Amino acid sequence: MGLLEELKNYSQQQDETGILTIYLNTDFGDGSQHSGEWKIRLKNGLKKLKEYVDTSGTDDEKKAFKKVADQADQHIYDQQMNLKKSYVFIASADGNVLMEKILQVPVETSFHWEKKPELGQLEELQSNYPAAGIVMVQKSDVHFIDTALGEIREEKHFSWEVESEDWKQYEGNSATERISSGSTQVDEVQQRFEENRQRWYKNLAPVLDKEVKNRNQQGIYLVGNKESIRDLEKHLGAKVIDSISKNLTSKSSYEVLNKIYGEKVR
Repeated sequence: MGLLEELKNYSQQQDETGILTIYLNTDFGDGSQHSGEWKIRLKNGLKKLKEYVDTSGTDDEKKAFKKVADQADQHIYDQQMNLKKSYVFIASADGNVLMEKILQVPVETSFHWEKKPELGQLEELQSNYPAAGIVMVQKSDVHFIDTALGEIREEKHFSWEVESEDWKQYEGNSATERISSGSTQVDEVQQRFEENRQRWYKNLAPVLDKEVKNRNQQGIYLVGNKESIRDLEKHLGAKVIDSISKNLTSKSSYEVLNKIYGEKVR
């Protein structure tokens, strides 16, 4: 399901007792976060909502809110070692978690207890950071990152194999799996690739186009040296949102996202 469809589905969710929505800024790059400021914001935000519910809610609503608030608190503390720049949590009064996302893009901390989920910030993020593919090209190795809302949803790696004369797909960032036969094989791959790269990129382009289509992505970002991304781009049918002439293969996937989004995620 694409992001737009997900948001439409969430917008139809309703609970007469209440739905808890939390947007929490957890950006450790922000000076105020070094001492765990997000923990204070979480505690204070839930405390204020509890005071509101205790004042105006029914007994059933008070019990439901306490249960969901405790659930949210437990969820984020369970995830604290994995936090990036923000965290989004939505759950209904019966304890059903509608959404839990760790994002690489910032949000403004806010807490909501309404009959429907508060989707304003998610809709804005969807507009600013739509579903897209990041294609990192390093000669005979191509890494594909499926991202949306600044979140990495899946990764695939494609490497050209001399023996089969075809692209082999690996799940995740697995470039090292194929470089296990010594430098002689690696040199042979690179030499053959330089001689045939136009044809071999042409073979890979439909595979990448299919990934973009099946994931309902709005397009792709191409990352690599100018020559490689130029040669691949000419064979792609998918929209190329931007080309970034940098070698980022030594960077983690989230560092690559930062480079792609630039000032938007700082």
